[in-house]
Amino acid sequence: MLLDPGGISPEDLERVAREADEALRRLAGLQERINSIRGTGTGADGMIVVGADSSGRIDSIQLNPRVMRLASQDLAGELLRAVSGAQDDCARQTHDLIAEAGVSTSVDPAAYEAMERQVNDAHAAFIREMERFSPGHGQG
Repeated sequence: MLLDPGGISPEDLERVAREADEALRRLAGLQERINSIRGTGTGADGMIVVGADSSGRIDSIQLNPRVMRLASQDLAGELLRAVSGAQDDCARQTHDLIAEAGVSTSVDPAAYEAMERQVNDAHAAFIREMERFSPGHGQG
């Protein structure tokens, strides 16, 4: 074989392509489910209920009239707690859906660096091989 792409075989490339395709299919299937996520957070012993959409944006606030008896700083603190709870609920549901689908959300730095070295080595080998065949490099 004239070109040794750093030890990467056609089978390796096919396997990586298949794994990437499968991951993309799982991610595409998740999109609709993620878009339908609704988060809820509460405060003041349930007298405040906050709803959030799939992006974590607050889209509803329900206040029991009795909550208005709280001091303004207490009311503000309870509202903030309910808002944070709704946003955290969205994030948790999203994380759970992604984990359920088997899509990793973390990257192994050592594996990534090894893959990057392998790709860089393959690229360098390809360039060297191409230079051998270019005009003015000993062909003649």
